[in-house]
Amino acid sequence: MLSTPNSAIDVRVNRRPDHYDVLGVPRNASAKAIKAAYRRRMRELHPDTARTSVDTETIAAVSRAWGVLSDPKKRAAYDGDRDVSAPVDRPVAPVRFDVAPAKFPWRFVLILIAIGTAAILVVAAFTEPTEPGGPDNLLQSGSCVDIAADGVASEVRCDGPHDAVVRSLIAFDAACPSDTESHLDRQGMGRACVVRADSPVTTAG
Repeated sequence: MLSTPNSAIDVRVNRRPDHYDVLGVPRNASAKAIKAAYRRRMRELHPDTARTSVDTETIAAVSRAWGVLSDPKKRAAYDGDRDVSAPVDRPVAPVRFDVAPAKFPWRFVLILIAIGTAAILVVAAFTEPTEPGGPDNLLQSGSCVDIAADGVASEVRCDGPHDAVVRSLIAFDAACPSDTESHLDRQGMGRACVVRADSPVTTAG
């Protein structure tokens, strides 16, 4: 006889895990932190490095979380849905203190602003622009790719020749929109929905 309460089973079956919890990052995590967490999780789940058998649903959940949190618009919509369902705190009455107003040191602030502006201009004048970094083989929306003969997509630089541009990265069991092509990611992290470079680019609704 199972000792697990029915309520706990219902929660696991009917409720999808939070995307932030899946990647192990806080809600206010930066895009860089989310990207690093996604790469770490996928490496942990990769068949070549996983210490135990990995459930495909776990990989799919990580891919779904990355697909939402790596896209600023989708992440904002997701956070908005979370805010609507979150409980609203009761407003707390403000505490008033009778304190005499202090004079603001405008002259000191203006001097600091002038010094900071001059320092920025000096640094910018002696700093040479850096070359853009090469591809890191982690596909995301906007990545440029080449399509191999076996249909596998590999990231390449966008300022050079490329076959297509990634519209979105989805789980293995999901389907791409009809106006895109579906190709496996060379890193084995999902399917890339791509638009051919010689095709007109449409905006996803």
